[in-house]
Amino acid sequence: MLADCARDIAAFAEWDGEKQFYGSKQKRYCGDIDKLPASVQTVIDEASRPRFIKWLQELTGEKALVPDPYLEGGGIHSIGTGGYLKIHADFNWHEPLQLYRRLNVLLYLNDDWQEDWGGRIELFSDPQREPEVSLLPTMNRMLVFTTDDASFHGHRHALSCPADVRRNSIALYYYSAVTPAKNFAEARTDTDYRAAADETFDKARGLRGKLAALKKVLID
Repeated sequence: MLADCARDIAAFAEWDGEKQFYGSKQKRYCGDIDKLPASVQTVIDEASRPRFIKWLQELTGEKALVPDPYLEGGGIHSIGTGGYLKIHADFNWHEPLQLYRRLNVLLYLNDDWQEDWGGRIELFSDPQREPEVSLLPTMNRMLVFTTDDASFHGHRHALSCPADVRRNSIALYYYSAVTPAKNFAEARTDTDYRAAADETFDKARGLRGKLAALKKVLID
């Protein structure tokens, strides 16, 4: 099933957009369930069923989880050579659902991924320190972690994979009406990007770039 997903995503052309700003480069994304390949829809459907959700709750201790039918920020992601995703903590509030975001489930689809291509997903307690977890995005690897104000993660270094290879994944997020007990300051719908110890961000320039890209999409 995942081999089908990998094949279909490699051939996919109906992306919602591509991120090109200080926090993320060369990142294509699609969260429109009606546009996604049938193979990916099958995986998402399976991951939305009670059996899987009960397993997630037993694994993590989270209560009353629900999947996101909107795939807000989720769906399929694809990053090419030179691309990256800087360290960040995700939004914690889903406005249409009026629910708190509690879990990230990332499923990687990269067969024969090479160590020297980079692309390791890294998890940080403190973005200014070394990562506590670092994993290659290899085929059939699934990463599950809590989403809160301190769940910093990313793959901050530019990929050096061949031009015809992309780092592909399925991203699914799960929500709850239970107010988070820790690492929660307020409901937030934006992404909190942080610089590593050896980095600096020009967030103003990045914001201008995001606005210019949005303007282009609206005009087109």
